[in-house]
Amino acid sequence: MSVYLRPCSKSECKGKKCRHKHFHYRFRIRGIRYRGAIPEARTMWKAEQAVVRLKQDVYEGRYGDSTARPSAISIGSERKELVGSCSIRDFVKMVFLPWAKTNLRSWENYHYMAPVVVKRFGKLNFGDIDTQMVDAFKADLRNSITKRGTRRSEADTNHFIEMLSRVFTLATEYGKAHHNPCKGRLFKLDNQRYRYLLPEEEPRLLEVLTGRRAHLRPQVIVSIGTGLRKRELLNLRREHIDLSRDLIVVTRTKSRRNREVPMNDQVREVMVELCKGKGPWDYLFANPRTGKPFTDGKHAFTSACREAGIKGLWWHDLRATFGTRLGEAGFSLKYIMELMGHTDPQTCLRYVRATDAVKRAAVQSAMLGGHGVSPAGHKMDTRNLRAV
Repeated sequence: MSVYLRPCSKSECKGKKCRHKHFHYRFRIRGIRYRGAIPEARTMWKAEQAVVRLKQDVYEGRYGDSTARPSAISIGSERKELVGSCSIRDFVKMVFLPWAKTNLRSWENYHYMAPVVVKRFGKLNFGDIDTQMVDAFKADLRNSITKRGTRRSEADTNHFIEMLSRVFTLATEYGKAHHNPCKGRLFKLDNQRYRYLLPEEEPRLLEVLTGRRAHLRPQVIVSIGTGLRKRELLNLRREHIDLSRDLIVVTRTKSRRNREVPMNDQVREVMVELCKGKGPWDYLFANPRTGKPFTDGKHAFTSACREAGIKGLWWHDLRATFGTRLGEAGFSLKYIMELMGHTDPQTCLRYVRATDAVKRAAVQSAMLGGHGVSPAGHKMDTRNLRAV
């Protein structure tokens, strides 16, 4: 056990014979080094017993002795100083944000939210925060006013709680916390959308995608015909298009799994035109002024929908249109999941909307007396059914 005596560090005792010697400790757990002084101990046995309790506090996430000195933690090839008391401020700054930048694609959002979380909990240790404090933080966020002068929404509040939860999860893995008080504290949102592009709306939308909105026309056609996410669509390069097999190889997906999506005739026609004169590393949907891919385009899309008389349609609804049309055509959920890049059937079901025609056919099929009609137009055999 690393317990040792060390001379006094007081300035008035330097260069003199000082009898004030304190026991100190140093040990390492899960790659993190802890060290500090135990001034209360008068014997080696008492110092060793104190270190045993300190190690237990580390494993249970309650380590926060005020006598602890800064310890070192290795982050990649760098070594940064981390306060032994493991406050939220130091852990977020020294550990969480560098980890998020390396492992998460949404790390920039955490840099925006980190000051709010640190301002509230920065001076506290992980063992000091309980569920009641998280609920109070959530209530204050919900009642706060944003920079736009509006009340903060429940969805935006959840983003901050999710970040705090990620901090606790990472701290638990590193042995700095023993539980996550943020579990189950999110608002339950009714954010499921049922909007998709109707067949009669598609010609009107494509008709207005001309002039300064002409760059949106191929994007809309490919989005409806493949169900790609906006980021997947805008990151397409020439090398991702296999015209010999009529396939689009989608990379940098949300699930980090590449997938292949076949092209229909409309999508292939657009891709052949976009691939002309481009090298393997050239973007297909690039801004001609910068040579880089378009970043968003939602303002142009919103104005196009307004001009076409289409209300309540978002760009992401084009992806829902793809899933809805596949479901309406009778394709199984397995194939729809593979084409859309989903791993959870429940997630995929949010995109596969049941159209009014299918719902009416389903209700009609429940009728007795031979009047039931299946979605394919076949009458149901109800001769063996009896009224109860």
